[in-house]
Amino acid sequence: MPINLYALCRPNDQLQVKRVSLTQPVQAKIEGIFQGQATAFLDGVSEEVEFGGGWKPDADELLVIEAPAEIAVVQAAVAANPVSLASIDSANFENEGIKGLFINLQSGGQSRILIQSFSAQQILARRFSLMLDGNTFKELTEPAFTLDNYLTAIVEDNKLKFKSFFNVKRIFELNQFYQEASDQQIDGFCGHQSLQVADVAAFKAVADQQIRKMVHAIVKAGVLDNCKVSDIVAQAASLGLNIAEANGKLVFPSERKDIKTLLRFLDDGIYQAPLSATKYVTNSKRPFAR
Repeated sequence: MPINLYALCRPNDQLQVKRVSLTQPVQAKIEGIFQGQATAFLDGVSEEVEFGGGWKPDADELLVIEAPAEIAVVQAAVAANPVSLASIDSANFENEGIKGLFINLQSGGQSRILIQSFSAQQILARRFSLMLDGNTFKELTEPAFTLDNYLTAIVEDNKLKFKSFFNVKRIFELNQFYQEASDQQIDGFCGHQSLQVADVAAFKAVADQQIRKMVHAIVKAGVLDNCKVSDIVAQAASLGLNIAEANGKLVFPSERKDIKTLLRFLDDGIYQAPLSATKYVTNSKRPFAR
């Protein structure tokens, strides 16, 4: 059965699936490339971990979430007759808004969807490219693109499996798994009775994506509601962190670096190893279970 190559397009806010027309020899090569990448993607993986937004996987782990709403668009496409899908408009290739490419493998009645990410840098016609014609190179003038070297995700058993949340969210809408504080939420955070923020507008100005994510996590966990200011200051001091206190409130720093240090601490992102006493910034907040 020939393999079909599909494109995940987002020319606007709506995800669409289109068919990439291929010659038969290319179809066979595409299947081999994706299968090889799937083997590499799964190599050494011994555990699938439910993703909670707070950690990166180890080398032997895959992150897994229940298939988000947009996966239904992908599943509907592979269930349909490929000829019924619109094809990529080669004359308008750069404006198709392609975010990913995928194939569907069927085995024993089970479907495995292998997904690569796609970026504008893969469109060769965007730059001056040369192709061999006999023994001479000539300019590539027709629309052309390259495949990525790695898989971004696999969909099977109605689950989305991946290793990098950053890469997979470039393809699918996953805001429910990665939430940041809005300006309104930052206002509420800065107005908390346990904090003294001298300049809320200045804080918003330096609040990048990472800061907003930590603010959201701290508010969601209720850290400032559940911990006394004196306890926070004392625990910080035990890690060698100097957090200022005035009138029973935590004095918020003004420099971005110091802000991130305080927020990391409040978000349980700084810890001290029990044996070496070395202090670390965590990139993993997966709960420990024996």
